[in-house]
Amino acid sequence: MLWSLVAVLALAFTARVLAALDGFDARVGSDADMYERLAAHLYTTGEFGLPGSANTYDFAPGIPYFAAAVYNLVGDADPEAARLGLAVAGTVAVLVVYLLARRLGGQRAGLVAAAVAALYPPTLFYAGILSGEPLAMLTVAAAVLGLLWAADPGRSPWAWALPGALLGLTAYLRPEYVALTALLALVVLVVVALRSGALRGAFAAGLVALTCAVVVAPWAVHASSENGRFVPVSTGGGKALFIGTYLPGDGIHDNVKQHLLHRLRGGPPIPEDQLRRIPMNPLLDRVALRHPELPRDAALGRVGRENLARWSRSEPRAVAQMLAGKVTHMWNGAGAPSARPPGAALHFAVLALGLAGLALLVARRRWEAIPIVALLCGISLIGALLLAGTRRNLPVMPLVIAVAGVGAVAAADLVRERIARRRTAKREPIESVLAPR
Repeated sequence: MLWSLVAVLALAFTARVLAALDGFDARVGSDADMYERLAAHLYTTGEFGLPGSANTYDFAPGIPYFAAAVYNLVGDADPEAARLGLAVAGTVAVLVVYLLARRLGGQRAGLVAAAVAALYPPTLFYAGILSGEPLAMLTVAAAVLGLLWAADPGRSPWAWALPGALLGLTAYLRPEYVALTALLALVVLVVVALRSGALRGAFAAGLVALTCAVVVAPWAVHASSENGRFVPVSTGGGKALFIGTYLPGDGIHDNVKQHLLHRLRGGPPIPEDQLRRIPMNPLLDRVALRHPELPRDAALGRVGRENLARWSRSEPRAVAQMLAGKVTHMWNGAGAPSARPPGAALHFAVLALGLAGLALLVARRRWEAIPIVALLCGISLIGALLLAGTRRNLPVMPLVIAVAGVGAVAAADLVRERIARRRTAKREPIESVLAPR
């Protein structure tokens, strides 16, 4: 088993290094492009932000700081070196998937899950660009594993600080995990209170929330002072809410951009490749002018809330369909590989096995299913209300892959058992004939 795991990790590392060295051209203005520019500026000046940019704090700081740290190690602002750093983090994430699946379903489940995680196409795609997904996949999976570890009998109460700190690091990569930390703290409160009493439950949940807050606090203080208002991690929440609740565009980024452009210019729909080259920010700036008394992001958030309230009253069925469609869109894979039939087939097979594995854990009354389900439901709700980009599912895909390993092993055992029963049933008549009378 050990050498099998070593082989899987070597395969994972090799695949990620090749993806990092090959790289993908980041579209100008994309998140990956902005992360590269922010990291280079941070490395050369020591300051977060780009000269002349009014929306720098729309971007989470985790990847720019990670890349800048790598640049300081190698002595040059080299995005390839930063991607190689992400390749290492992605390989460690595969190890965490193995440990999580082994805890849930045994050694075989761990190896199956690790093998899937090693070659899961979206993880290799995002290893080729500077993005927060490889790191977030590591921190989310490690936080859940740390949470399960902290809940083990005999563990020190202070062990709950570990998952809280990891969730705080995740917030630097994906700011929505501040809200999901509160959800997980509630899960911890209930689980520990039922086991050990309300006081211990409150202490454990409070420690998870507190350590997350302590990790995020330095950046929150800095970002808030720079923006003149409270900013926990980034200022993009208003933009995400406006786009995610814009009914004429189904709450999907490119569809909303298409509709806003049509309102501005008129004419037929713009081809997809051309649409992607058109920046969104000028369109959002025009929307924000509806509330000139507010900062841009706060104005977009207010417009989003106003739109959602109005359309929920006038077109509740359409709003419900939009929200459901966004959740479906969010779980539709991630990156270019998921758009191809083989990648899509693998992704949906992993989802199906993951659901089977979760159902099996529930049937076995394994409490470990609770935080996993909470995170999956929480991220789906956030995708329904805010931007529902397909990459939003990636940080929780290690959890899905881990429980998919449990489901795959259980399915294989069931098939093997049925085959053995059929063989036994076929031998019995023959043996009865050959038996001495």
